Amino acid sequence: MEKRILEEELEDLQNNVLRMGALVEKALYDATRALLEGHADLAERVIAADDSIDSLNTEVQDQCVRLLALRQPMAGDLRTIKTDLQIAMDLERMGDYSESIAKAALRLHGEKTIHKLHYMPQMVELVREMAHNFITSYDLADIELARRAATLEDAIDKLYKESFQSLTGIIREDPGTAATAIQLLLAGVYLERIADHATNIGESVIYMVTGLRSNLNV
Repeated sequence: MEKRILEEELEDLQNNVLRMGALVEKALYDATRALLEGHADLAERVIAADDSIDSLNTEVQDQCVRLLALRQPMAGDLRTIKTDLQIAMDLERMGDYSESIAKAALRLHGEKTIHKLHYMPQMVELVREMAHNFITSYDLADIELARRAATLEDAIDKLYKESFQSLTGIIREDPGTAATAIQLLLAGVYLERIADHATNIGESVIYMVTGLRSNLNV
């Protein structure tokens, strides 16, 4: 009886983490679309929806504490709870950075566009793909998918460096573009940090499945 109750509560916990993951994926997709396409209304919806991610994070934290205090889980179940706790924290930060991208998109709305920034759509696409794959790896407990998703990190880092060099160069050549360029620089920083937290999720999945700590950034 006790075992079945624990299993049901663990399943409910996982479902809440997956709900968080779905909300974060949507926030990331909508925020980056607002950034690339200039949709102010979409950016505002991302900002308003962040409270839902925060509320789910609080619920997951509370569930984990209750499970640890009342069910005294052992071995694999304990590892699962610790993993869910960490993943929820990383998802919450990814949601915060998506909100920050949406705010940058709002500040850019109506501003003069800086052309020839091919790296930004590429970086957006890779970060979206990475986030989706890491969240899916948690859903499926698929450590190979987590490892494959981590291979995108180098390409994202390269695009981030290119964006920094390009935008700082644009500011030097035309100081009038500084306000716009700074928002794009910040968006690049937020995307890079989302990728970092997504990678943390992959490392948590590997720990959950194998009990081994790993560094997917190596």
